[in-house]
Amino acid sequence: MRVLLTMPHVFAPRDGSLYSSQTAEKRPRKLAALREATIGNLLRLGQRHWIHASLGLKQSVVTRAQECSLGLDLTIHVITPAGQTLVNDLGELPEQIKRIDPEVADPMQVPMAASKRLLEQSADYDMVAYSEDDLAIEDPELFHKINHLVELSGGDYVFLPHRCEQIPGKGDVILSGDPDGGRPDLFWDTGERAEVNWPLGVRSFYRATNPHSGFYALTQHQAQRALAYWQERQWTPDFVLSGPLEQAGSGLLLPLFKLMKPIPEHYRFLMVRHQDELWKRHRFEQARAPIYETRSTSA
Repeated sequence: MRVLLTMPHVFAPRDGSLYSSQTAEKRPRKLAALREATIGNLLRLGQRHWIHASLGLKQSVVTRAQECSLGLDLTIHVITPAGQTLVNDLGELPEQIKRIDPEVADPMQVPMAASKRLLEQSADYDMVAYSEDDLAIEDPELFHKINHLVELSGGDYVFLPHRCEQIPGKGDVILSGDPDGGRPDLFWDTGERAEVNWPLGVRSFYRATNPHSGFYALTQHQAQRALAYWQERQWTPDFVLSGPLEQAGSGLLLPLFKLMKPIPEHYRFLMVRHQDELWKRHRFEQARAPIYETRSTSA
């Protein structure tokens, strides 16, 4: 499967900003995250892997190169302005990773430039994906899953992964959860659900009230459909989401598609790993009644 993964990247420290891309103290974390989002994703998802193989009885063991049939023919484009980037600090990059200057005056326009460029190149790929610059794709079958789900559902659904972090000693936390009570003022907050039969059991999805994942993946047909829609409208939206990353991600898709995420119980089926600590911004809710009761029995 030939896949293009495009990500916007800006690092431009600014006093008083809450954005990690504008916080000088986060430079080491942002660089490590960018490495995982580029080189790390390429190595996890690509076709090359290695195996320790014995040369025979009483012979030495060597590390042998192999090709993985489920691996992707993956190209990664990092859309990043000169002088406001950490890409140069990554060292020499594999040929599959390319740095591209968006040539925009305002760095806040970089996410939309990346998403637009992705759709414009979609005819050359089986799937295209937009990803923020701090997301690690740990599931090597993520694209195969999404492609299969789109085939099963006909193309009107875009299946988004949950963006998660890990709280040390506690477990995963799903970022961008839906608000209690929903948002009936939003046209996409319909409560729609879908179920898919999977070999390990039914997987359930819901039409997300808060669709932001920092990531989307489209089949070629879906991407070409989105491109035609936005070209006809000269890339002028009827509404704008809360920020440039949100607008470049789910904002481009909401007018055309139903954005579906796994129900929280099934979040591990489609998820990406956020390389940050946003979980620290929010207090822990007081414990509710336990889901499962523990009963003691006497012999």
